[in-house]
Amino acid sequence: MTTENPYIFLKNNLFLQFLIADRFRIYRHIVACSSLLLLFTLSKQWGDYEGMIDHWDWIEKWLGLTATFYLNMYVFIPRFFFKGKLATYITLLSLWVLFMLGSTYYLNFVLWKEYMIGRKIIATTKTPASIIIFSASFYVVPFIMTSTLIKTLQIWVKDSKRMQELERQANESELQALRSQIQPHFLFNMLNSINTLLYIDPEKASYTITKLSDFLRHLLYQTHEEQVFLSSELRFLKDYLSLEAMRRDDFTYEITYSEKNLQGIQLPPNILLILAENAVKHSTDALAPTYIYIECEQKEGRLYFSVRNSVPLQPNPKHKCSGIGLPNLSRRLELLYGERFKLLQEALPQEYIVTLVLQL
Repeated sequence: MTTENPYIFLKNNLFLQFLIADRFRIYRHIVACSSLLLLFTLSKQWGDYEGMIDHWDWIEKWLGLTATFYLNMYVFIPRFFFKGKLATYITLLSLWVLFMLGSTYYLNFVLWKEYMIGRKIIATTKTPASIIIFSASFYVVPFIMTSTLIKTLQIWVKDSKRMQELERQANESELQALRSQIQPHFLFNMLNSINTLLYIDPEKASYTITKLSDFLRHLLYQTHEEQVFLSSELRFLKDYLSLEAMRRDDFTYEITYSEKNLQGIQLPPNILLILAENAVKHSTDALAPTYIYIECEQKEGRLYFSVRNSVPLQPNPKHKCSGIGLPNLSRRLELLYGERFKLLQEALPQEYIVTLVLQL
């Protein structure tokens, strides 16, 4: 027995798609307003007021309920209900309903009282204002519940789509990271360096093999974890840059951070690696010394990760459109952190700086 994915069910259901999909937004508003207008037109008891007031009576009720429907959907629910401010949500919604019903009562039974026809005046004088407003509030509840249901469905579907895209992006990022990092020339150069070191410095060759093994193990196994410790990622970056230094002449690097300051912090794998790989690729220069300096610190609930790399005297045009790139990383961070991150880039004449700020 197979169970259909609820997101797939919603995607294939035209009625539900009409209620929640952005492409139906305009049509949805037209149908909602028209349906309310038709409801009030058909349910209106004509002849309660004289002249045009008899028409203004149902128009003001239609405007009040329409305003309640949209105010609840686009203001109260997103800003208070979904942010856990339930008491504020109930209070503001109740105050608005009381204001709307009180305004309706004032218009119908005070301001337009002299336009009432006999039977309406008699019914009004026998019913207290509090009873009329309280009874009318139950008429408003179905509209509030409908707008709440529609908005909840919309948010749920958007979150489901976001999680699916995040999963897809994560899978693609893993493949891209493996492809961009484990390039054949990278491994060939490392193996050639190790082969040479075996004759010149066997101890250093052994050390290089260990670092290369740790590097490949991290890429193949750690990338499958949802969260990894930041300290582990930084140690991995040290191994990665030390391997890069083995195969590149006149290359210096430094990673500055405090183990105590970053203790216990976790983040998705490969994010920092992508930034370091970007710096490695774009700092390669056969004509001059190169460097990469990395700083990482946690301050006031935010993680600051900065990568500075030298700029080659003659930039390689192939690097402008190769690799996973910062735009793809920015999209992945958007899926993971929403608005709780910043990816800043600064291009100087002889240096390029990328700073990632994550809200922890």
